[in-house]
Amino acid sequence: MARPHVAVERIRWADVDLVGIARFSAFTRFVEHAEQEWMRDAGLPYDRFFGEPEFWLPRRHLAIDYLAPSRLDDALALVTYVPRMGDSSLTFQVDHYGLHTGDLRVTATVVVVCVDREHFARRSLPVWLRETMQSYLMDQTTARDASEGMRRALAEQHSLSDS
Repeated sequence: MARPHVAVERIRWADVDLVGIARFSAFTRFVEHAEQEWMRDAGLPYDRFFGEPEFWLPRRHLAIDYLAPSRLDDALALVTYVPRMGDSSLTFQVDHYGLHTGDLRVTATVVVVCVDREHFARRSLPVWLRETMQSYLMDQTTARDASEGMRRALAEQHSLSDS
């Protein structure tokens, strides 16, 4: 059954501008954090990709939509899923929700392309990677609905640890 991955990250001092609102550039760090935790959850830690002799997955495209501000020390639920998988490319999305408020604040879409390590030529995604990513394949509405319970449980967990 398809399900998104949910990670939590806080807005840190280094992420904010002079008035305490998260800078636009901080969200690339959140996307990378979400991606790394998602890959680990999928059983694909980064060291497997860096050690993989056949291919790399360089970024081809990044788009970020800012919908509402996040402030210093806000906790974010980073919901990661795959809205599209092509023959040689994989699109993943990270939706940033206020952990305690549930409001959607940022959406980030990343496209990676599978390339041959030796010549950097485009190639098909390996079958094992396609099979692994199938469990994260869904649209934004499905990801939002499927992650709601997970986000609520994480908010509860973080409320207890903050007290």
